[in-house]
Amino acid sequence: MFVRLALESDADIFVELSRLAVEESAPHITFEPEVVRDTFRLYLDTANPTIWLVDDNREVTGFLLATMSQYRFSRSLFTTQEVLWVHPAKRRTQAAALLVQNLVEWSDILGAVETTGGNDNGLLTENTARLLERFGFKRVGIFMRRKAHG
Repeated sequence: MFVRLALESDADIFVELSRLAVEESAPHITFEPEVVRDTFRLYLDTANPTIWLVDDNREVTGFLLATMSQYRFSRSLFTTQEVLWVHPAKRRTQAAALLVQNLVEWSDILGAVETTGGNDNGLLTENTARLLERFGFKRVGIFMRRKAHG
């Protein structure tokens, strides 16, 4: 099992993994494959977002999508783990840890002053927190959501 940057030829598998991730963790959001393809194209063109895939014997079983941003009040750079998803059958493997390790190494290479991440869906929250803590993340603040009425 290893992690690699997504290749242009991975577009279809990224769309499929994204569909599975949305079905599981954000079923209240309408999945739009063309938007995922636009995101993938943006990755290929700009590297922001950046997408890593975990490859297990030539089968892609998970991904991490991260962004790099500048603060609104500083020229300093920070990175954010926006999506971390591993197929349920591979969750008790090293897949997620390998993805986070790549995120941390990438962030350090970029010179980011900090990396943010976590989950915002209530799915495996404690597992996610413990995983990120292994890589030096600390619990701060709280994330909340308000669904629109109508």
